[in-house]
Amino acid sequence: MDVREDNYYLLGPYFPDIARLDFKAVAVTGECPVGKTILLMRDMGYEIHLGYWLLQSSRPLVILYNPNSHLIDLNQVKTKLWDDHKISSIRADALTDQVLSFGEIVRIFFTTLRNFSNKDQDLIAHFHEWMSASCLPQLHNDKIKISTVFTAHATVPGRYLAPNEYDFYNKLHTFNIEEKAAYYNIEAPAGIEKAAALHANVLTTVSQQCATECEIFLGRCPDVIIPNGLNFQQRFPHESFTIHQKYRRMIDEFVKGLFFPSYQFNTEKTLYFFTSGRYEYRNKGFDITLKAIEQLNEKLQEADSGITVILFIVSPRPHYSIKADVLEARSRYQHMQKLCMKISSKLGPRIYASVTHDGGSALPDINKLLDDDLLQTWKRTVAGFKQQHLPAVATHHLVHEDEITDFCRLCGLDNSKNSAVKVVYHNEFIERATSLLGMDYNEFVSGCHLGIFPDLYQPWGYAPMESVVVGTPTVVSNLSGFGQFIQANVPNHEEKEMYILDRKFRSDEGAAYQLAEMLYNFTQSFVKNPFIPRSTMKNTAIEKLCWSEIQPRYEEIYKLAMMRSQPATSLY
Repeated sequence: MDVREDNYYLLGPYFPDIARLDFKAVAVTGECPVGKTILLMRDMGYEIHLGYWLLQSSRPLVILYNPNSHLIDLNQVKTKLWDDHKISSIRADALTDQVLSFGEIVRIFFTTLRNFSNKDQDLIAHFHEWMSASCLPQLHNDKIKISTVFTAHATVPGRYLAPNEYDFYNKLHTFNIEEKAAYYNIEAPAGIEKAAALHANVLTTVSQQCATECEIFLGRCPDVIIPNGLNFQQRFPHESFTIHQKYRRMIDEFVKGLFFPSYQFNTEKTLYFFTSGRYEYRNKGFDITLKAIEQLNEKLQEADSGITVILFIVSPRPHYSIKADVLEARSRYQHMQKLCMKISSKLGPRIYASVTHDGGSALPDINKLLDDDLLQTWKRTVAGFKQQHLPAVATHHLVHEDEITDFCRLCGLDNSKNSAVKVVYHNEFIERATSLLGMDYNEFVSGCHLGIFPDLYQPWGYAPMESVVVGTPTVVSNLSGFGQFIQANVPNHEEKEMYILDRKFRSDEGAAYQLAEMLYNFTQSFVKNPFIPRSTMKNTAIEKLCWSEIQPRYEEIYKLAMMRSQPATSLY
């Protein structure tokens, strides 16, 4: 069961814009079954790429398929889904059609690979979520000799029902899923997910909450619950603080570039809060965060403590481009910085010469030490630095305004000078190569003071976990798998800068009020004691989230999958 370079591959769709940055192609030879399969399918007309995916900590081999192949007859694929599994895809949208096309190519790949492989060679396919698994039910029907594992990181009905059905968690057993799937137009995704769960040799999920959903919505209790993990090393508190200081200064530079052309405030008394995730306004708790931030703004204005809070909302949204005024503000600030450095480099020697030559102790007139050209450049730069309009809330020109921009507009979160809370809605994931901040996501998280994740529906929660392990204090919902993990494994979690928001027994308004109180108390502790708090988790809890501890559990379920797919052999 060891994972070697020649027996472990990641499979996925090929999107040129993404692959251009992260994918390095390699030559394909026909010396192994995988190579023979790729070459044969290329001869058939399919676009398939083999190469390395360039991650920070590893370089896994990946096989990428262009899902938009003219060779795939989608009507035939949909007919097969209905005839064999009663999965209706008549109303499928463009994304679902792309998923079905990708799945059919993967089915052909596995079928061909099985034919090229030695009959005694074990093949294991691990599918994550419904978008990867549309071919799994058909592989089962075709009796392809391959062991299958399906992991539900969430459920399709859960994602749609949680934000739209009142008292979702207490009514799980009452829903007619077929009716709800038709109502929300998720018949194909929900059907694929259920068929994959039922036909996989092994079903796993990431939390007890999701296991309950699987049992009710998918008709099968998971064989095992394995939490999501990270590949990381726990930082010592002093290391976490030093790294925080480094990246906080980089965030300071971005904030000054965005806000200072309009007005200034003291960044030494500024706190950086953030929330992040894909755009699911209620599921991710963006609505609760904004309501709490609105209340926090009122509290800080009343307290008049001089504290400024910047809330970063990091969520990719369809957009045309970065806003010109955002780029211009940053350019003006950087130009001002360069000019100040230039003036400083010239003034230093001139001040020294003035003092030593004149022999006086009084500081000389700075303006007299500057030549006319430099003085005029300074005046023009200062005049051009100022701008009259307010800093933008959204950093990009959105294709459509959304609930976040609507809320900020209606509630006066417009980044005015008098507002104690400013909002920066960053409409792309943060990556060093493309982000306005010039840093990677984990660096950004390290530089922030507090992560806010009041999820309504989150079977696990990578974002709060990433926040905690880099040392950033974090608010997490007790409806998320990670929040429940903290409650079960981290005694006195608030003393370790991990705060649990009650969304299980509170209304939305009650949760927003509780979160506002948490945020206000956090800011007041900063006023009273400027020490920057960092979160810590005991090694006994951290170890449960390390891939080095989780990998053996996956090896066990792979053995179980092989045993179930070949019960007569008694080999496992």
